[in-house]
Amino acid sequence: MAVRNLPVSRQLNLDWILHPVITSDFLGSDWETRPLLVARDDIDYFASLPGLNEVEELIAATCGGNSPTRADMRIIRSDRGERPSELDAQLHGNGTPDIQAIYRAYQNGYSVVINGLHRTSAAIADLSRNLEGVLHHRVGVNLYLTPRRGQGFAPHVDTHDVFILQLHGVKHWRVGTPSKDLPLPGAERRPVELVDCSDFTLNPGDVLYLPRGFPHEAITSDSSSLHLTVGIHAYRWVDFMIEAFGVMAGNDVRLRGALPPGFLDGPFETQRISDILESFTSAVQDGALAEQVKARIGDKLFKEGKAAGSGHFRSLDSIQSLNSESLVFRTPSLFCKVRSTSGESRIEFATNFVAGPEYLDPTFNFIAEHHKFAVHEIPGMLSAQEKLDLVIRLVGEGLLQITPETEEVADGRR
Repeated sequence: MAVRNLPVSRQLNLDWILHPVITSDFLGSDWETRPLLVARDDIDYFASLPGLNEVEELIAATCGGNSPTRADMRIIRSDRGERPSELDAQLHGNGTPDIQAIYRAYQNGYSVVINGLHRTSAAIADLSRNLEGVLHHRVGVNLYLTPRRGQGFAPHVDTHDVFILQLHGVKHWRVGTPSKDLPLPGAERRPVELVDCSDFTLNPGDVLYLPRGFPHEAITSDSSSLHLTVGIHAYRWVDFMIEAFGVMAGNDVRLRGALPPGFLDGPFETQRISDILESFTSAVQDGALAEQVKARIGDKLFKEGKAAGSGHFRSLDSIQSLNSESLVFRTPSLFCKVRSTSGESRIEFATNFVAGPEYLDPTFNFIAEHHKFAVHEIPGMLSAQEKLDLVIRLVGEGLLQITPETEEVADGRR
């Protein structure tokens, strides 16, 4: 029997990005606090991700034809002392990108930037989903290809945390001290000065973590550079509070009322504000409001569009071989949750869900909590045939996949 590994998505996770740094140590000491360089002597560490040979394919997927992601393609150059310049990605009459024009721009010092790679690359989508499954914050991935002795962007500040994954070549980073800790999105953009800088040099296989608010710039010297910027768009406490007041407003007419006419000309009625805040505090302490807010944030996380994973058609071809002993699995990158209402239970994943009677709660919870199991191990008030029918449904809808051992039976190789 041939031995094959489960999909590489099992490795594209936060532990893998940080290795040999322990994830819990990172979250306890570095997260939102300070830059961290993970230097490795392993140029092939990121070989499972798209590399220099795939850039043209990613360009075509991003800006070809009437693609809605065309705006995610940027060709940009920043020279010290001069204003940055940017070129439009040109298309041929048949809708394909003018790759020769991009080549010429690259030779003239322009960086090629592809934003939203999690929407066009299956491997990057797996990485993004895996990180969201651990952090429960939105994750987006951009690609940056910079020619030798080039600089894509002038010194700037990001309002989201980033992991820089160096795929090819060498890039030098200068990171300054924040003028404001943890800035919010939409914060006023001002010219950035790099003060009390730290210098980091990234070689292939290295990772640099930058918390939001740290001003930085990156340049190449004698080699070109290809890196991924994995952006962590955190749900902040202020986001939680906004969501919480939104939930509360559905039940409290005081929050739905208009501010007093002419309110800009006089003081607010502070007692009214105090009464609302007292009700809010009481609702938070009860716990139910917090659970509703978590559900709303979870819904937003689920609805983030990403490229599909790879290999699922093989599982669909193997459905006819499933039996009670068959092993199935859910890739860790596919985050799911169970939601119960009066009379109904549903398991939600990606932008899809499967629903049934409320007695399926223990069944769905088992599936959500286990990444690999045999069909007969599923608990609940289901017959052997009903368990098999449910697994077939979940494979068909994209939640579960069939293990390689079962696929071999289907292909007649065992």
